[in-house]
Amino acid sequence: MNTSTKVRVVSLMLALAAHPVMAQEARLDKDCTPQLTYAQQRLYQKANEGPDALRRFIFIRRAILQVDTYETAIWAAWLSEARVACLKTASVAQANPDSGR
Repeated sequence: MNTSTKVRVVSLMLALAAHPVMAQEARLDKDCTPQLTYAQQRLYQKANEGPDALRRFIFIRRAILQVDTYETAIWAAWLSEARVACLKTASVAQANPDSGR
């Protein structure tokens, strides 16, 4: 492997490492919508379509994404639960506007 090839490989690895596909923490906006990168949105969408859809999606892109199907499914389930909890909190706050005073 010559020097220019090594530089390109290292540059690619650094670029991919700088933009992780899944963060440990996902934020929800005021409407309880997850704030996700495009790659995270696609993973979340496929996870919600079911395990087979997620498995196929990750398998096709496995060299690029470098994610685990099981960990992605756990992350997507956690994100869905956080969204449901956020929506419940928002509906309770909306139903009882005086309780926040």
